Amino acid sequence: MKLGLREPAFQHGDRIFIATLGLLSIFGLVMIYSSSSYMAFQSHGDPYYYLKEHLLRLGLGLALFLIAYNFDYHHLRRVSLVPWLITLVGLVIALALRSRWLSIFGISLQPSEFARIALIIFLADWCSRHAKRLQSTWKGFAFAISIILITVALVVIEPSYSASAMIFLSAGLVVLMAGAKWAHVSAMVVPLIPIAAVVAVAAPYRLQRVMAFFNPLADPKGAGYQSLQSLIAVGSGQIIGKGPGMSGQKFQFLPEAHCDFIFSILCEEWGFIGGGILLALFLTFLVRGVRIALRAPDQFGFLLAGGLVLSIALFAFINIAVSLAILPVTGLPLPFVSYGGSALLANMIACGLILNVSRHTDSPEAI
Repeated sequence: MKLGLREPAFQHGDRIFIATLGLLSIFGLVMIYSSSSYMAFQSHGDPYYYLKEHLLRLGLGLALFLIAYNFDYHHLRRVSLVPWLITLVGLVIALALRSRWLSIFGISLQPSEFARIALIIFLADWCSRHAKRLQSTWKGFAFAISIILITVALVVIEPSYSASAMIFLSAGLVVLMAGAKWAHVSAMVVPLIPIAAVVAVAAPYRLQRVMAFFNPLADPKGAGYQSLQSLIAVGSGQIIGKGPGMSGQKFQFLPEAHCDFIFSILCEEWGFIGGGILLALFLTFLVRGVRIALRAPDQFGFLLAGGLVLSIALFAFINIAVSLAILPVTGLPLPFVSYGGSALLANMIACGLILNVSRHTDSPEAI
């Protein structure tokens, strides 16, 4: 990686990454309509209600994507603290209102989704400026962790344990990528594990989810219901699926089918082949994103692109693992595929920034 600024060698970014993002978005449009049409008709008298809402959010997300894609990402270094501070204010306001959501110009937004992106931007800048301090001193590492914990604490208080865990993991990966010593990581993070475990089971509903994960059949109509219904959906799809729109679980047997468990409906309708194709797309997204990060012209670009792509990939694979009952139910959406405005907008901004970095690679090679 070369330090310093230079004109972009490849003006259009990684075309395979762009194509993968487009295909994931198309998957989302198809599956949101298929999984939500019955519920939308029952609730709103319009089977296209959730699809139209998603299209509006996708259009706004595309606009934000283009903004993030078209300016020189190095300019973020001048203001990297500002987005993080704004999201902190948003989190504090949401806490004051006792809500996870804020309404801005009539649009409901979840501050925690944008806090994840803003924190990665700030840490990528700070860690690239203070790499030696981070790698060699306790104070440097402690500062980075403190910044993460401030954000995580506000999200935990909401409460949103799964979102706070994802913020911690995503931001922590940036610190590790910047060269933090494992001795520092172990000494500071290991004591946090029992605290996280206590928080995870402090609320009765979270304890029920954890217990249901180990034995969903112990409470098949309660805490284990979603996991069991998800497995029924995935298993009934077999190899080629029941066919587009032919899911039986979406008729409100599987709650939040268009949000948290959309992968299960996809497997039911498109089978192992459809699920495998979606997994391949996310793997391609991850591989190309990591490639962009490794080819970045400077440390800031490396940490920015790497942190953002790993954050999105984490969301994807945890959501899929939940659908397959490999992990406890978390309530995390499947990026670009699940219905959910804040996550979609935040992830589209992230992808714009990732591709922005790819426009500044050292080689004009497209693939």
